[in-house]
Amino acid sequence: MSDTYFSTQAGALIHVNEKVNRKGYEIVYPDNLWTEHVAYGKTVKYTFSLKWIKTGNMVKRHLHVSLYRMDSGSYELTYYIN
Repeated sequence: MSDTYFSTQAGALIHVNEKVNRKGYEIVYPDNLWTEHVAYGKTVKYTFSLKWIKTGNMVKRHLHVSLYRMDSGSYELTYYIN
């Protein structure tokens, strides 16, 4: 599986969650999170707080996710932790 291109939006977001968990973080999703439909040729961006899986303590880092829907219908995923 590619780390960049996905056939579905859900597949891309699940991939990010798995990668972040492997690094020892848990994503803190807001109560009102609504993943919006990404139109062709458009990009949506999300920023999430993180906490350590082992201790449950919040960290001063954030996860930044950018999801671009290409004209072919596939999704290009970019994400980083700062």
